[in-house]
Amino acid sequence: MTSTANAVYLVTGANRGLGLGLTKHLLERPATTVVASVRSRDTATSLRSDIEGVEFGKNSVLHIIELDFSTAIPPEKIAQAFAATVSTVTHIDVLICNAGFAAPLTPALVTSAEDLRNSFEVNTIAPLLVFQAFWPLLQRSASTPKVVVISSSVGSIAGQEPVPGGAYGPSKAASNWLTKALHVENETHGLVAFALHPGWVQTRAGDFAAKEWGYPDDPPVTVEDSVKGMLGVIDSATRENVSGKFMSQTGDILPCLE
Repeated sequence: MTSTANAVYLVTGANRGLGLGLTKHLLERPATTVVASVRSRDTATSLRSDIEGVEFGKNSVLHIIELDFSTAIPPEKIAQAFAATVSTVTHIDVLICNAGFAAPLTPALVTSAEDLRNSFEVNTIAPLLVFQAFWPLLQRSASTPKVVVISSSVGSIAGQEPVPGGAYGPSKAASNWLTKALHVENETHGLVAFALHPGWVQTRAGDFAAKEWGYPDDPPVTVEDSVKGMLGVIDSATRENVSGKFMSQTGDILPCLE
């Protein structure tokens, strides 16, 4: 069985935290191809080392591509990098836009233009350009094509958290808007597009937020629990139940895109 016969997932920001957790769990499934994007050769090496203990499912395959989203990459260049690295993969079933950036979580009054620009580059612009690059491959899926944008409750407008969101919050709010636009504009293709809050997770980003907010304990959600919850939502996602919505890893609808 070649990788083209497998269910194909593309995960950005796959070398640590939630991206690494998603990559490991997906590779344990049979007949699954994971295309993992990382920022550099060093992070690719780190990813290869971290998955050495993973028991791959039968016929499951990992491919690693290097894409640095700190500055905008034109969709055609993203597609070219994919084709040059992963020539055997001719479709994508699920695109998970997980790569993110967290600037200091300052009050809006003192949030800088530089932090806003850097945050929007990675958290808002990059997921859209990645989708544009891979939309032709998503349309070749034999199942329902899905795009999942990992978001945060900090990006909710209707249910804004009672803590400073810095540039991270508005960049995620804008990404949520674009995710719903993809849902609305691609109904005829049956696209399932939704934003997904992973919970407040024990990752480097989650620990950073805890320190920024003066939270004395570890974040309450483990990577394992978050990943299991997210994959449950992703696996069962349809146009009718979650597409166009802002979901949590527990399957709840958050008050942002409604």
